[in-house]
Amino acid sequence: MRVLVIGTEDMTGEHVVKQLADRHHNPVALVGAENKVEEMVKLGARDVVSLEKRDFSSAFSGCEAVIYLSSASPRTGEGKPILVDHQSVIDSVKAAKKHGVKRFVLMSAMRSNEMGDASAIRFNSEELLRQEKFTYTVIRTSMPVDKPGIGKVEAGLSIEHEKEEIPKEDIASVLVEALDTKAVFNKTINVTSGEILIHEALQRL
Repeated sequence: MRVLVIGTEDMTGEHVVKQLADRHHNPVALVGAENKVEEMVKLGARDVVSLEKRDFSSAFSGCEAVIYLSSASPRTGEGKPILVDHQSVIDSVKAAKKHGVKRFVLMSAMRSNEMGDASAIRFNSEELLRQEKFTYTVIRTSMPVDKPGIGKVEAGLSIEHEKEEIPKEDIASVLVEALDTKAVFNKTINVTSGEILIHEALQRL
């Protein structure tokens, strides 16, 4: 599957590109600067789209799926570990629809019980995916951390006792696993570190 990865400026996005390649998908990495191209190729990206040289919308051409990580803005490359850039989600959804993309996985690094403006922006982004009739999955995570993945999580439509953090490598594994897991199609799920293997945790949903 040809999969566009938006948010490769962060380590989570790098893990996603590598894991997609390891699973014999064809990852397309969207980067904000030309100096990231070689790094993405080494990780296994089949194609790299630099916004310094190519139009944003062109990155979606020929892609069957999108994995959007809220940890970076595709327009600026600036780290945004908490708040989903609502406008960039809108732009991505419009471009995906224009190019016939059917599958959209959105990662929101935000607690499910957070309130206020940030929560409203997150909700609007998710509602947009529903309205545009993508086969979508929204994955809300606890705080991403730069630690080795353990390959185990707790996942659910709601999580009563959230741990404070989850390794970025495990977030990437959840995003990649979700692509083909029908049990999470058209659902918003919460994920944190846990004791269940990632594949099994998603299948249980």
